[in-house]
Amino acid sequence: MKIDTVDIPLNKSWKRIGVSLSGGADSALLAYLLMSNTNADIYFTTQIRMWKTRPWQRYVAQDVVSWFREKFNNNITHIENLVPPELEEPTSPLIKDEYGNAKPGNRIILRAHNEFVAHTYKLDAWYAGVNLNPTEAFEGALEDRNIAVIPPVLKHMGVDVYHPFVNVQKDWIIRQYVNNDIGELLETTRSCEGEFENLNYANYTPYQKVPVCGECFWCKEREWGIRNALK
Repeated sequence: MKIDTVDIPLNKSWKRIGVSLSGGADSALLAYLLMSNTNADIYFTTQIRMWKTRPWQRYVAQDVVSWFREKFNNNITHIENLVPPELEEPTSPLIKDEYGNAKPGNRIILRAHNEFVAHTYKLDAWYAGVNLNPTEAFEGALEDRNIAVIPPVLKHMGVDVYHPFVNVQKDWIIRQYVNNDIGELLETTRSCEGEFENLNYANYTPYQKVPVCGECFWCKEREWGIRNALK
């Protein structure tokens, strides 16, 4: 299928599709576009990250999955996986993966877990919503998102893995929320990766509302996307 200028390969014969779902706007939009065009079973994988300092991220992803279950008839399986905080970049040491590449622990865990899921459930394809950095420079931007380093499609984890958003930025993402009238889904997602001194796993109540910091790269990228979406 083609959305504006973006090709999103989708074979109608596929029965089981994997989607990396973080709870953010990019992966949620990708899931929406896919599920609007296929009756395939959907396997969402979510990496539970920074569970002690940002425990709410897990429940945001669960809310996004619940939204899809309410709106679509696809059979949905949601699989969670824990990434130990000690293995998060940039604090994680580089570890040689099975392909001989030096990677931080969180990236090895993500790839290995998704490969396990793809094999276990015999998935036909996998999707991830990686996109480009904004044109405006914000502190904290990931260097490997300055250009489309990741190919739009590659054979990996035993399946074809698709990254249809690698050549678009957050303004294009937000524009699709507007065009599809799914602001409710956008509001369910969360981009902020800020942490709060007096709120952590010891006193956080699942699903409680948490403010956004407005200072991290991910907040600034989302604000930039909203500002530029309809220009």
